[in-house]
Amino acid sequence: MGLRITGGVNLEGNIAKAQKEYDNSLEKLSTGVRFTRNEPMPVERSLSDNLISKMRELNVYKRNANDGLSYTEAAESNLNAISNNVIRLKELVAQSTNPALSDKERGFLFIEYQANYQSLVTTSSTASHMGRQLFSSDDDSDFEYQGIGRGNGYTTSSVHVRVSAPKISDGKDVGIISIEDLDHVKTKPNDLGIKSAEKLANAEDGVSIDDVLDNFNVSNEKELGASFDEAHSKISSFRAKFGAATSSLSSALNTINVAYENTAAANSRIRDVDYATEITNLAKAKILVQASTSLLAQRNNNSAQNILTLVKGVDKNS
Repeated sequence: MGLRITGGVNLEGNIAKAQKEYDNSLEKLSTGVRFTRNEPMPVERSLSDNLISKMRELNVYKRNANDGLSYTEAAESNLNAISNNVIRLKELVAQSTNPALSDKERGFLFIEYQANYQSLVTTSSTASHMGRQLFSSDDDSDFEYQGIGRGNGYTTSSVHVRVSAPKISDGKDVGIISIEDLDHVKTKPNDLGIKSAEKLANAEDGVSIDDVLDNFNVSNEKELGASFDEAHSKISSFRAKFGAATSSLSSALNTINVAYENTAAANSRIRDVDYATEITNLAKAKILVQASTSLLAQRNNNSAQNILTLVKGVDKNS
């Protein structure tokens, strides 16, 4: 028949309480979150969930802004290449008016001119970003599209990038950054007013200065550079359009990053565990569990010894 020692309710209760605190601290340290099964903290959890939802929303807007920046940067880099081509074409034409050159040597200049001309055609026709052709032309169809990254080889009349939640001001959604009139961004040589020199490049007998003037339909050498200057002015206006969009998107991205950092900091103060405090609580609870268990074992052992002594005394008396 076994013996059960009673009367240690307080001590056993203290052990259970210390064990619960130990488990609670261990769960917090293992998850890094203040909310546990023993301490659900429903109000704090609700606040934290709302902040996490806001952080995820801000991440979406951040991706949108970065996609928009990728689009404008792609356009800017291609416009830079086109601008360099136009500058080189003008340089070659200006060099061709040098009377010190022979007709044969002048013909060599227009072989390079025509190569750069074809490079300009290729860049203008093939420049694209994520399936969307960057630059329009007279034979392109215009579409309206809200967003970045979808398309199948076509241009759009406008691009819209959402960088914040919808907010109407003066009848306009200020949460959207738009790049308008993209159907006017035409960079092919014909759109820029730049003429081909294929005839001059293929001339077998060389090219004279008069041949150059006739090819570009001008009456004197001073007028040769006018078309290139006009083309460069158009390209500069296109670059200004994309540059303004880049500036707006960069500013919006900075605002989003600041909002995200503030939201994440607020959520951290509510949700994250103070590791120094919890490690201290864990050590304290562990000591209490061990000490209480040891005391309980010692008490039970003393009680058992006392009972055996009493039993032996009864046996002797009998």
